[in-house]
Amino acid sequence: MGHVEYLAAVVAEQAAATRNRRLSARLRYARFPYRRTIEEFDFSFQPSVDRKLVDDLATLRFVEEHRPILFLGQPGCGKTHLAVALATLAVEAGYRGYFTTADDMVRHLLAAQREGTFAARLRTYTAPTVLVVDDVGLLPVSAEGAGVFFAVVNSRYEKGHPTLATTNRGLPAWGEVLGDAVVASAILDRLMHRAVVFNIKGPSWRMKEHQALAEAAKA
Repeated sequence: MGHVEYLAAVVAEQAAATRNRRLSARLRYARFPYRRTIEEFDFSFQPSVDRKLVDDLATLRFVEEHRPILFLGQPGCGKTHLAVALATLAVEAGYRGYFTTADDMVRHLLAAQREGTFAARLRTYTAPTVLVVDDVGLLPVSAEGAGVFFAVVNSRYEKGHPTLATTNRGLPAWGEVLGDAVVASAILDRLMHRAVVFNIKGPSWRMKEHQALAEAAKA
């Protein structure tokens, strides 16, 4: 190898190491609960999920077009898998991502209000390009909690940052679970504007695994 080729190889190796370090840092910051990919999703088990639409979202055009994504369905149907997989693709492409459950986000923001650090804490959820808010409606939210939830959604809407939300509650029930029908309507108004919505009708992955274990035990 000549001097020029050797120097080029060293520079390329250093550049790759820098990219990997930055990606690792972005993934740590994102706090995804696990690594998931689109390829790992079993579309044959959940035929109500449009594979072509998911593949189109995997191009990250939804980030460029500022489109929120809502995943509706019963627990265990793969909502979080898809949300995390798409958000991970965005992080790998160089965008900042962040994962939170709705309950954690609301609790931390309400605590920040009491401590006088609300503006700083709010940026945790509004600064990343892609935010995953998991399990909206799994636990009830107070009227005060609905207010801080709205602050996140509204700020991201104004910035054009897409929010990926998963919920096991129908959208009309959000007024009940968020404790304030008017605020819930305002949240949905922003989340639904130009949104991509998946209504997953299939069964739970966990029940499938349980059934497989039960059948294996019988055998």
